[in-house]
Amino acid sequence: MHLIRRSSTAKSIAVWALVLAALGAGSVVLWQGGALQQAWRWSQGLGQTLDASGQRASEAVERAAQANRRRADDDAITSQVSDALAASQSDELAALQVETSHAMVTLRGTVSSRPLLDRAVALANGAIGVQGVFSLIQVRPQALG
Repeated sequence: MHLIRRSSTAKSIAVWALVLAALGAGSVVLWQGGALQQAWRWSQGLGQTLDASGQRASEAVERAAQANRRRADDDAITSQVSDALAASQSDELAALQVETSHAMVTLRGTVSSRPLLDRAVALANGAIGVQGVFSLIQVRPQALG
């Protein structure tokens, strides 16, 4: 994790730049009445604010990176389950829809028998990284004949 930090050197440079700018503008009053100490305290507060902002930005970047890694993991699981269903040599299983969120796989579609439904769930559970499977697969009723 990379943290954005302001060094004390950068803070000191900022204070002296402020002092020199004030002196350059003819503001000698800065040296009177403790104004220099006030400027220093202000710069310290600014430095702390910058540090806190940098920390929050770093944390936001890390959260975004974690979300991207999770999405990539979910995409890999979806591909793996879809490939397993396609390799099953069953057109019905190959036609099932696969979605993954937080390593939880959801299967949707219709099959002709309960054993095909069970096979689809078993194939999905066999994929690396799967935490669980939600089966929204419907079994078509058999025609009476």
